[in-house]
Amino acid sequence: MSTPKIGVQLNPAFTSSIESGPHGITGVLRDIRDAGFDGVEGDLLFGGDYRKANAALDDLGLVQWSLHTGYRPGYEVDREIEYLDALGGKFIVLSGVGVNEETAGLRPFEDAADILNRAGERCRDAGLKFCYHNHGWEFRYVPGLPDTQPTSGIDRLMELTGPTLVGFCIDVFWAKWGGRDPLELIQRYMDRLAFVHMKDLKYTGPEPRPEGVLSPLYPRLPLNGQAEYTELGRGEVDLPGVWDLIASTNPEWLVYEQDESALPPEESATISRRYLRERLKI
Repeated sequence: MSTPKIGVQLNPAFTSSIESGPHGITGVLRDIRDAGFDGVEGDLLFGGDYRKANAALDDLGLVQWSLHTGYRPGYEVDREIEYLDALGGKFIVLSGVGVNEETAGLRPFEDAADILNRAGERCRDAGLKFCYHNHGWEFRYVPGLPDTQPTSGIDRLMELTGPTLVGFCIDVFWAKWGGRDPLELIQRYMDRLAFVHMKDLKYTGPEPRPEGVLSPLYPRLPLNGQAEYTELGRGEVDLPGVWDLIASTNPEWLVYEQDESALPPEESATISRRYLRERLKI
């Protein structure tokens, strides 16, 4: 079994350090390197200047193997392809279909399917892998036609997109938030699994816990008082079970993510990297 490279998602905790810290993005990248990670996932670094991004990453021995961007109607992937190809990356990750459209049912996912398929074709032709990243709202079940079972947005999106064109970057935190068993979700879509966001959840809401999505609306931080982001191993997501499932696929890339923490982001990253190394042996 090969050991994957492990990256850090440049989430709000890190981006705030980029914007307000004394050393900007270079300092954040150095913190990530010092915490023991191999690379980062983020959007277009340095405003999309891949020469500057490549130089900064190379200087620290890091890679950007995945680029994460947001969905919008009419989305085109060409700029992301040019940038990531220049960096030697592998995955273009899209998220956000159906956000803040809770009353629209499955329509946003159906409308987005062709856009995602076309992006997947462009990435395939460029030697990259295109994939969709879930949050929590995509797991709401929507009633269908009479005599049919309710369907979630994520399942409808997977149904309408080509398995060889649109992979699945599964965020286990948001699957848990969405009322789905992360292990069941991985097993169901194992043939489409691009890589996993390792992310832990600490439930802080009322008891008895509600079933299904913890909040019907996209959670505004701090997660509507129902959950907290936490360092890996300090929450309730079955991360050892996740790794046991995906290890047999010899994943190339794994991403740690923690949107917020009471600790400085570099300290949280160090704790989470230690958990991956000591508990999961990766």
